[in-house]
Amino acid sequence: MKRSYKFHTDRFVMIFSVIIILVGVLGVWVLYELYTGGFVSAWFSSVIIAIALLMLLSVPRRIVLLDNTLEVQCISDITEIPLDEIEHIRTIPRSKMRWMLPIIGVMGFFGYYGRFLDVRRWRTVHLYLSEWNNFVEIVTIHGSHYYLSCREAEELITTVKELQTRQPSKQ
Repeated sequence: MKRSYKFHTDRFVMIFSVIIILVGVLGVWVLYELYTGGFVSAWFSSVIIAIALLMLLSVPRRIVLLDNTLEVQCISDITEIPLDEIEHIRTIPRSKMRWMLPIIGVMGFFGYYGRFLDVRRWRTVHLYLSEWNNFVEIVTIHGSHYYLSCREAEELITTVKELQTRQPSKQ
């Protein structure tokens, strides 16, 4: 069985992304005009472009549910979570997602993704969000916490639980 759930980007994330791109382009242009022929403008432009490209490569695209694995597919990366290692999967309200600070991650540039620090519970978590809504929390038997945004959250949770009951248990 293969089921796919696409990440949907909300309006705030798109507006914020466009603003960030415009600020970056404006900064590159201003430095180009101020420091023509200098290394500062070339260095700054190269760093901004490299960071933007790295962030774009990590944007989450879809959640793919296979017979024994849940995959979070990004443009250049796939995170696999074996279904037999999922301890809990549930929806959570927006209020539980406050106080997330990026460690190695992105806030608002085409989504919220990467490793974040949950300041309330003082633990690191993995975020794969394209909107600040419809949250699904996945806790593995190893204690890893994953947060996904999925508009079909209830369907995803039901399908994962059904697939878990079909699998033979490891003992």
